[in-house]
Amino acid sequence: MEVRLKKWGNSIGLRIPHPLAISWGFDESTVVDLVETEQGLMIRKRSSPGSLEALLTSIPADFTYPGDVSDFVESEATGQEWL
Repeated sequence: MEVRLKKWGNSIGLRIPHPLAISWGFDESTVVDLVETEQGLMIRKRSSPGSLEALLTSIPADFTYPGDVSDFVESEATGQEWL
């Protein structure tokens, strides 16, 4: 399928034809990665982050914060912070 590129500000825009968008589940809120390969340019749909609950359950039970963050996380409020 031939598609013509168009100028969009300082960039070049690529329109994805409707049948391809439907086939791949793309809509106006879809986020994609553009990957340069030896064969050309690959457009890869990013997986949706899912729910907050799914994200939180994916954290391993033995997770610990790195040293540069643990001091902040474990410190007491010292001013007018909202927690």
